[in-house]
Amino acid sequence: MSGFSSVKNGKKGGRPKTDSNLKIEIPDTKFVILTPSQYGSLLEKYGYELLCNALRIFEKWLQYSPEGDKYKGKNNYAHFRSDGWVINAAKSINSK
Repeated sequence: MSGFSSVKNGKKGGRPKTDSNLKIEIPDTKFVILTPSQYGSLLEKYGYELLCNALRIFEKWLQYSPEGDKYKGKNNYAHFRSDGWVINAAKSINSK
C-alpha cells in the first residue's frame, strides 16, 4: 500500500497535511506566517529572545527585499533552520 494517498497522510503517505490557513498572530509581524505548533517548536528550540530577534530580522527582509516578495503569504517555518541565515543573524545580535 505504498502508493496509497489520503488527506490524512499527505501525498503518497508522506508528512501529514496541515491546514495552510491555520496561522498564529505574531506580535510586531505582518508578513511572517507560522502555525501555532511551529511557533511553539521554534520557541522551545531557540528561546524567546533569540526567536524575537529572528522574527524581526526576517520580517524586515520580507518587507524590504525584492527577493522576499515570493515568500509573502506563504508559511515561513523553513527559514528558521538552526544553520540558516536568519538564526545566525539573530545570534550575532544576541552576542553583542
